[in-house]
Amino acid sequence: MQIVIATTRMDALKTFAEALCAKAGADLVRTGSGAETLEKVREAAPALVVVDENLPDFKPFALVSELLMVNAMINTATVSSLSDADFHEASEGLGILAPVPVNPGAADGEKLAEILEGVTF
Repeated sequence: MQIVIATTRMDALKTFAEALCAKAGADLVRTGSGAETLEKVREAAPALVVVDENLPDFKPFALVSELLMVNAMINTATVSSLSDADFHEASEGLGILAPVPVNPGAADGEKLAEILEGVTF
């Protein structure tokens, strides 16, 4: 099982990513752009794609929309600085599993792994 994390700030997401992958029993694949992420998903469907803010070529919700066109069954989460209410409004209809804090830690990774486990197993 693979988890793709689309980010240009892997150092800031390292602890989160390690905890997420360890708890989910998944291998980490890092991409640095939306285009690269779409290519990875076309090659093989990962268990989860986590989309960070500030990718060079896509806004997070736009990339999730594109990912769903490639594979409508893909699980996604997005890093977001939006409030819960604003996140809900902006992501409505995209089926995003959960927002991830801008500077997530290990507990955030473990929590997302638990959410993923609930939808995939």
